[in-house]
Amino acid sequence: MQNNTTPLVTIIIPAYNQGYYLGEAIQSCLNQTYPNIEIIVVDDGSTDNTQEVAHSYNNPKIKYLYKQNGGLSSARNAGIRAASGEYLSFLDSDDMFLPPKIELLMDKFKANPELGFVAGHALLIDQRGKVIPKKFETFLPSPIQNLILGNPFHVGSVMIKKEWQEKIGYFDETLRSYEDWDYWLRLAIEGCNMEVVPVAVSKYRFHTGQMTRNGEQMTTANLAVLEKTFTNPNLSQEWQKMKPKAYAHAHLRAAAHGFLSSDFRFAHEHIRMALKLDPTLSEEGYLRLRNIFSGWTDLPKTEDPVSFLERIYKNLPEELSDLKKESRQIIGMAALNQAFIYYHNHNYSKARKSAWKALFTLPTLYKNFGAFTVLVKSVLKSPVPLLNSQIEDS
Repeated sequence: MQNNTTPLVTIIIPAYNQGYYLGEAIQSCLNQTYPNIEIIVVDDGSTDNTQEVAHSYNNPKIKYLYKQNGGLSSARNAGIRAASGEYLSFLDSDDMFLPPKIELLMDKFKANPELGFVAGHALLIDQRGKVIPKKFETFLPSPIQNLILGNPFHVGSVMIKKEWQEKIGYFDETLRSYEDWDYWLRLAIEGCNMEVVPVAVSKYRFHTGQMTRNGEQMTTANLAVLEKTFTNPNLSQEWQKMKPKAYAHAHLRAAAHGFLSSDFRFAHEHIRMALKLDPTLSEEGYLRLRNIFSGWTDLPKTEDPVSFLERIYKNLPEELSDLKKESRQIIGMAALNQAFIYYHNHNYSKARKSAWKALFTLPTLYKNFGAFTVLVKSVLKSPVPLLNSQIEDS
């Protein structure tokens, strides 16, 4: 039985040389509408002003722990060991909680005592804290075995019962990426009941450095999680049968990294492996593969969706050369769709540019009243004269 002085929710903030952002992270925890919390800042051997920032808050809810550098999982685990709460929540030091985060997730736990894990959506922000007009919408895979196909949860948007942490253990300190996905998989495999709150509860910061993460490193970690999962002797048949599809998805993620970094040899290698593992990708004229390519343009790492799609189709492996014949139609429609998105977000300059791109790539769109309307309205609403924009964009 918990007494009144014991924090109900422990928020763990691992920090390594993120003193610049750490204050915002801590303040977002102190701004929670749910008051019964403790905040553990785990300084993972920082050499900047992380300790100074943490100590600048004279608040009994905040605990500061220093440890030698051991990586993100090691820092989270140190926080878990020091936690007093019955529930655990994690916040990377450059991210933030929205004020009702803890309250919203706790309401779900209160409504259903059988739950062990609850997650919400996240807003994407840039280095300056400005919201990026892309979404990180969390969803609960159905069936739950589909969780092996990829990580739909942002670590700063989840909360778990401490009793479930005690059941499955700690974050895997051998993993340098995908350690959170590995953790959610272990929870799901052990039968943890999960639920999603369909609202944003946190802010997830994307840095320029994240745009060009090492594809080989990420792929190695991805495959390590799959190897660990499928060699689990207690893994049920329902999970085991997902193996070929899971590895195919991993290779497609690797291919996406290859195209993002213009490492086309790397991309080709992994596309071929994905096609070998999952023959359904080639059915109906590679329909699923084409849809996956289009889906990549919505990734937060993709700064210019249409240009990225052009890069993919221009640099496909030789055996997929037939898909290049459809590239004008695909890219033209993608540019039109992007024009509507930019227009809806009141970014008229980019809407105009995308509309021109769509009409130039696919001239038949001149007959599309919606495309013509977006082009005309974006020109009229843009403060930049059309002639100037054509010169600048050339």
